[in-house]
Amino acid sequence: MKHLKFVGVLILLGLAIPTFSQNIVGLSTNWADSFSEWTIYTENEDLSGEMRIQWPLDQDWTEWVFSIGDDIGQIKMKWKDDPNQWELRCQGQVITIRTVWKDDPSRWRITDNTNSYTIVSKWRNLPYEWKLQESKFGDFEIYMTNEPDPRDWDIFDTLQDEVSLPIKMAMIFVAVYHSTPKW
Repeated sequence: MKHLKFVGVLILLGLAIPTFSQNIVGLSTNWADSFSEWTIYTENEDLSGEMRIQWPLDQDWTEWVFSIGDDIGQIKMKWKDDPNQWELRCQGQVITIRTVWKDDPSRWRITDNTNSYTIVSKWRNLPYEWKLQESKFGDFEIYMTNEPDPRDWDIFDTLQDEVSLPIKMAMIFVAVYHSTPKW
């Protein structure tokens, strides 16, 4: 009986360990004329991912899904009529994404209920470059590869290993979603 409890504890510990260990280095639209499907690139050329709207036939921009390796997540507007708050679910975490100031899409607070991160657009009226405001976690920047073309993005990530994939995906989503047309 003790053996079964020990095996159960090992399985639970294994589920709690994040499975993603590669840094995301960029993303690009899958099509030249649409911003609803993206390919995510990592340091490992053999490992890529995708991010896309959940319901493409409805063109519903309020629900997104993403996958990188074995990690699958969902990003959803908390209330359909309020673009100021989103939720991201991945790796058993629920990440809250909300504007710092109501109806100001240039500054977002992201929290996992343990740590809080603020990602801001470098220029309020030109969302070409975004960065993490708090340097205690390391640096994170996402910027258009060829300004002002929003189809390709580069990511500079020197965040501590403790910053999870869901937090990074929340930052990426905020920057890309609020810098691209909705078609």
